Amino acid sequence: MTLVRLICAGICLFALLCADAEAQSRKRVPRFEDYPVKEIHEGKAAKLVLETSEQRDAATYYQAIADGGTSFAGHYAVVPLTCGSACISADFLDTLTGQIIPGTFSNSGWKEHHDAFREIEFRRASKLIVFAGQIDEKGPLGWHFYVFDQSKMRRIHTIVTKGDFQSRSPTG
Repeated sequence: MTLVRLICAGICLFALLCADAEAQSRKRVPRFEDYPVKEIHEGKAAKLVLETSEQRDAATYYQAIADGGTSFAGHYAVVPLTCGSACISADFLDTLTGQIIPGTFSNSGWKEHHDAFREIEFRRASKLIVFAGQIDEKGPLGWHFYVFDQSKMRRIHTIVTKGDFQSRSPTG
């Protein structure tokens, strides 16, 4: 009977430790190096494929972004688009194909912020992208971490700031 209790207690302790480790890993701030890409496209961007009237109207802007080359997730360029005085969204230009993947949401609502503040943070060699503010004017104000995979965004983490972006970004 004592051996059974010891085994049960050991199993329970192990389960608690595993659950605590899982909770701690969820709290850890994602880092760009956690989501690497296999290759980075170094060449010129492919000819733009402008499919909508909005894209055609902004052809010069899209071309300027394309001329800058790959800036995100190995072969994409982030195309920041304003949607108001304190609102931004982004399209994603595939530098290999010239296709433009429309962004699916906006971020806004940043109040106080430091001089080096960026509404969207990303790296050439990472699939992680971080949006500051409030997504589509709903939910918490904060840093919203997404993984861009196969042309789709997947939210993985949020750090609530209540609109205060005076301190540096959690990404460094």
